[in-house]
Amino acid sequence: MFDGETEDSLRNFRQLTPQQFITKWQRVQLSERSASQQHFLDLCELLEQPNPAAADPDGTEYTFERGVSKTGGGDGWADVWKRHHFGWEYKGKHKDLAAAYQQLLLYREDLENPLLLVVCDMDRFEVHTIFTGTLKRVQPFRLADLAAPSKLGVLRRLFTEPNSLRPDQTTARVRGRIWPRLPSKNVV
Repeated sequence: MFDGETEDSLRNFRQLTPQQFITKWQRVQLSERSASQQHFLDLCELLEQPNPAAADPDGTEYTFERGVSKTGGGDGWADVWKRHHFGWEYKGKHKDLAAAYQQLLLYREDLENPLLLVVCDMDRFEVHTIFTGTLKRVQPFRLADLAAPSKLGVLRRLFTEPNSLRPDQTTARVRGRIWPRLPSKNVV
């Protein structure tokens, strides 16, 4: 829940439509460093969600460039972080999203183990679920897919209802289906 001032600022948005967002970001060829924060700000506008500075002026719950200690040593910066929701890592257009995901995995513990890890190159999005006791699920989609309300809904739920993206399949349920079929071995 946001305070009254933040709610007022949300009502004053000039609404960016999905087609405007898609058209703008299909043309952009800027580097990750030059484009990532503006991309995220535009995404907040598209989804009618507060941006980090509007929602959290202190940056303690939701911020750009969250400093982290990497698992295994060293320091890094998560591009966007929202406590109890997500860690988000950008890469430049057509760059390796698997590398971005591996980078977020190194940050995950210091980001307080967010439920979702998102990687994006401004043209492709991947939402990775990291819920304890469930099978990991990846929801990949492209910039042009944001014309579909269902894809916008996935991104909106990152901000508003991250638990709604929890996979139905649990590791226990999968083990329960597999273990009865495994051949028994006589162990002496």
